[in-house]
Amino acid sequence: MTYTYTEAAKMENLNFKEAMDAGAAMVEIKEVLGVPVAVVPEGYDLKTLEHLLSRERPTRAKGIHKILDADSFIRFVSPYVEQGLAVDLYYHIEPSPIFTAVLNAARPGSPSHEDHQAIYAAPMSKEWQAWTEADGNKMDQVKFAQFIERNLLDIHSPTGAEMLEVATSFQAKKGVNFASGTKLQNGQTQLVYEETIAAKAGEKGTLNVPDEITIVIPVFDGSTVGDKLTAKFRYQIDGGRLFMWFELVRAHKVLELATGDLLAKIQESTKLVAYKGTAPSGR
Repeated sequence: MTYTYTEAAKMENLNFKEAMDAGAAMVEIKEVLGVPVAVVPEGYDLKTLEHLLSRERPTRAKGIHKILDADSFIRFVSPYVEQGLAVDLYYHIEPSPIFTAVLNAARPGSPSHEDHQAIYAAPMSKEWQAWTEADGNKMDQVKFAQFIERNLLDIHSPTGAEMLEVATSFQAKKGVNFASGTKLQNGQTQLVYEETIAAKAGEKGTLNVPDEITIVIPVFDGSTVGDKLTAKFRYQIDGGRLFMWFELVRAHKVLELATGDLLAKIQESTKLVAYKGTAPSGR
């Protein structure tokens, strides 16, 4: 059979491609750091064959371990440090405290995947959540009184009995019209109200409310230590209706101090010095 020049060229190119494909298929398998790799000709990707290894014999540890309390975090991380492995500790506070231990950390001149990590996202206590979520939220007098009653055990001063009396008084006067408020020298605010009974003329009265209260609550869930916060009362009279709320004083500083105490415990127990920042995402 006779081929034209063009047909012969096409055949030659086709045979050349087939030869290259055949050469690519005849790859050599080598082992690099315990991982089998396929060495292929230029122009082809280098592929690891780690997935072919037995699951009972992984080449290295990796993954994210989510730890639920500080003591467990310390117990989990400490053996890696004691074995002399490269471990880095990171932490940050906002929006909530998180501690991350990178268990296969990189070192100068010694890169690492940094994809084996233990994370402890310190959970806030229910008391902390209740007070911080209500911080600055205006409530009518009944809702305000109910909040005080629900969280009465957190209040250090004034006494629980005094605050219960305040809450009870608010609920008893839910149908009155408030006219004004005056700050007294004893650190309280006197609220003036007017109560109409049947068709009789209004009868006036007053309610005294402390300008601020001190609460003692744990910052973190499971903590046995209470931290002190100050809450300042605020009020607004709108068309005879009374609205009240409170504002926590420098709650972020209390969170910083509590996080610092927790960090000191973790550093001392693990013998690590933490970086304030975000841990690498791993690769």
